[in-house]
Amino acid sequence: MRALVTGASGFIGSNLVDRLLAEGVRVKCLVRRGSDLTWLRDLPVTLVTGDFQESASLAQAVADTDLVFHVAGVTRAARRAGYFQGNYEATCNLLRACEDYGPPGQKFVFISSLAAAGPSSGSPLTEDLDPQPVSTYGESKLWAENAVLEFSRQHPATIIRPPVVYGPRDRDTLLLFKSLKRGLQVIPGRVAQRVSLVHVHDLVMGIWLAAGSHRTPGRVYYLCGDGHCDWQTLGEYLGRVLGRRFRTFHVPWWLMRLVALGGSLASQFTSTPTLMNLDKLREIRQTQWLCSNERAKAEIGFQPAVDLLTGLAATAAWYKEAGWL
Repeated sequence: MRALVTGASGFIGSNLVDRLLAEGVRVKCLVRRGSDLTWLRDLPVTLVTGDFQESASLAQAVADTDLVFHVAGVTRAARRAGYFQGNYEATCNLLRACEDYGPPGQKFVFISSLAAAGPSSGSPLTEDLDPQPVSTYGESKLWAENAVLEFSRQHPATIIRPPVVYGPRDRDTLLLFKSLKRGLQVIPGRVAQRVSLVHVHDLVMGIWLAAGSHRTPGRVYYLCGDGHCDWQTLGEYLGRVLGRRFRTFHVPWWLMRLVALGGSLASQFTSTPTLMNLDKLREIRQTQWLCSNERAKAEIGFQPAVDLLTGLAATAAWYKEAGWL
């Protein structure tokens, strides 16, 4: 079995590479020039340096591969066009390369996001509900999904929608760990947002199961842990894991909007993405980002093995060992 992984140098991509190698798969990684190859160094993988705008590099990447895992994407952009170029256009170019240069029967697995579906209201989202993204990021991911679904009319293709992903090598949730270690938890607004989460090891196992199933072409799957959590409870769990007492500070929405507006304006002038902007604020203002893993359990045998408290403790231990925390 031969597989290509895009975004292989990143958090989810590198963990997926580890999973594939453990399964005996021969792995090819599409990486950009200048990518940090820390997690790929010394692994028995083939590196293909390329760009989603360069058809020749994509042809080389998809040739002689049975599986294509498209993990790469843009989560932050200075302008709307940046999201669509990095998520929608890049996906379309890769699909075109698979169609033109990939071998017969090649399967395409697209790692999308819960943001493509939008927030939940009441019950956790299921895959049969119409997507209603609230951010430009989510909209660009949904456009990419639609391209994959169109591709799936003629070729095997599956879409994975993870919620919040945490675990070893993740630098986004690291910020929360650091804040709690300093004794402070910051929550936007008065009500803590409820979210679904998945440990990265459960996610990549679910991706592997979806790739190997004959039931998945043209299907969409939420891969999340069992149960849900709000940020207040998550902070309490982390406090126990880190052995720290902390204070909770609720940031008023007017101040959040002011910070987001400043971030958006700074991006326009510097062309550099900021951590907080008006687009991100639209996601943060939602009270629920919940999804159901029932379809994944029923159709591909997905079964999350890492409970939240255990996963947070293992992640904290990894951060400390790596010198990040």
